[in-house]
Amino acid sequence: MTAMTIEPGCVVTMSYDLVTEGGEIVESSDLNGPVTFMHGQGGMLPAVEQRLIGLAEGVDEVFDLAPEEGFGKVEDSPVKTIARNEFPPGTELQVGMSFAADLPGGQTIRLEIVDLRDDALDVRMVHPLAGQRLRMSVKILGVRAATAKEREAGKAMTRPPPPPSRAS
Repeated sequence: MTAMTIEPGCVVTMSYDLVTEGGEIVESSDLNGPVTFMHGQGGMLPAVEQRLIGLAEGVDEVFDLAPEEGFGKVEDSPVKTIARNEFPPGTELQVGMSFAADLPGGQTIRLEIVDLRDDALDVRMVHPLAGQRLRMSVKILGVRAATAKEREAGKAMTRPPPPPSRAS
């Protein structure tokens, strides 16, 4: 019997390491445990999902992601307008200045001032990995067809629901 290969709609379990070009570990299943997701449902970066197509259980793969395949280029980061009165009075602000901002969920992004006006400023919201080349190594631990409930939900259920009980 031929092993099932990854294709959109199947459920994939994999271990992985995501590192920067400089070798800094960004994320690793050694720390967080393997990940299980339904391929093609946005659980992974689109470039990662594309590179997984055709792989089977037991396969190890390493691939590089250009900035535009990962977290984007710095200059393409979204821009948001912030009212100047959200800053303490007397704060000196200049174009090009940057500062950190905490997002809900604990992630920190860099805000870079791109335009100043009397009443507001425009800031570029830069993901910490924007502009960086990344290397991802994966080991495919399992590939299976999605259950009917998973297809309906559009996501993997690491513990599939129990079978329906039968009335006696």
